[in-house]
Amino acid sequence: MFAALLAVTFYADVLPILERRCLGCHQAGEVAPMALGTFAEARPFAKAMRDAVVSESMPPGGGLAAGEVAVLREWARRPVAGVAARAAVLPVRPEVRGDLVLRMAAPFPVGAGASVDYQHFVLPAGQNERRWIQAVEIRPGNRRVVHHAVAFLRTARSEFLRGGRLSVEDEVLGTYLPGEGVLRWPEGQAKLLPAGAEIVLQMHYTSTGQAEEDQTEVRLDFGPAPRERVYTMSVAQWEFAIPPFAPAHPVTAEFPVQTGVRVLAVTPHLHLRGRSMRVTAGETVVLDVPRYRFDWQLRRVLARPVPLASGETIRVEATFDNSRNNPRNPDPTATVRWGEQSWQEMMVAFVEVAIPAAWPPTEIYRPKRF
Repeated sequence: MFAALLAVTFYADVLPILERRCLGCHQAGEVAPMALGTFAEARPFAKAMRDAVVSESMPPGGGLAAGEVAVLREWARRPVAGVAARAAVLPVRPEVRGDLVLRMAAPFPVGAGASVDYQHFVLPAGQNERRWIQAVEIRPGNRRVVHHAVAFLRTARSEFLRGGRLSVEDEVLGTYLPGEGVLRWPEGQAKLLPAGAEIVLQMHYTSTGQAEEDQTEVRLDFGPAPRERVYTMSVAQWEFAIPPFAPAHPVTAEFPVQTGVRVLAVTPHLHLRGRSMRVTAGETVVLDVPRYRFDWQLRRVLARPVPLASGETIRVEATFDNSRNNPRNPDPTATVRWGEQSWQEMMVAFVEVAIPAAWPPTEIYRPKRF
């Protein structure tokens, strides 16, 4: 293997790795700060690329294979182009037709300095009858300043942002995270857009150090009535206090489903002190992130749906590192509680489940009476 590594070149060995794992973000117009699709673009970052994959800080969602890391390490030692220069094959970006496109009414200014509170923008869907959503894309207008975004469905009778909190009928429609684009459900599954519903777009902005603005849009594809309705639950713990200097403070949340469901996907959400998250559905581990990073909160689609019977529990276990050894810790002397800003914390797993299309989601929450 050592002899083979002596001949490592960008176009023969490094570019295929980048095409598989990196160019979804590291291309013009995407969230990453630099493009890496050519030798000239990647050469100045050879050592930074090596350090990122060795530390597993990149790529989001998991490290490279040992052989891939070895290639990048060797190329950083002697970064050469090779003789077979070619254009990078960029990952295919999933597309939505955009049967309905909803856009923020006006650009939102993101200042050069201070942090920005979570912003909420209400986008009326304008649908007089219910529609089934086959795909959703949250498309930032300025990816440099959008850390993440969440689109909530708000029913006509909801009190969410009208003096109350999210109800069972309100749910997460979709999310935008760097490296994640279109959410599309397979044939026979869809999300419900109730008649008269609105989409509440929750935006988490981060400053780039200069004045910017953003005007994000939500694009929906509609489809026929499905066999199963996809519903996103938030299994969360709001009441916690992470002590100062705690290196692995545990926080748990549990939710017993009140009717049979099938678990389809899970998205973890912690902030800068998040250290790990593990989610079990009944006896099955459906998510295990032992080294959580704030930049890695990608949606995990299960290879096979996990069935849960009535009374079985979804359990979320997280740990938080509030110690000085956490390089991202804003303040290890603080007692940390739930809050929207990154220096505060959240503990929530967004769990997508499938139920029969005719059922309201209240069936998941309502204890049965016999």
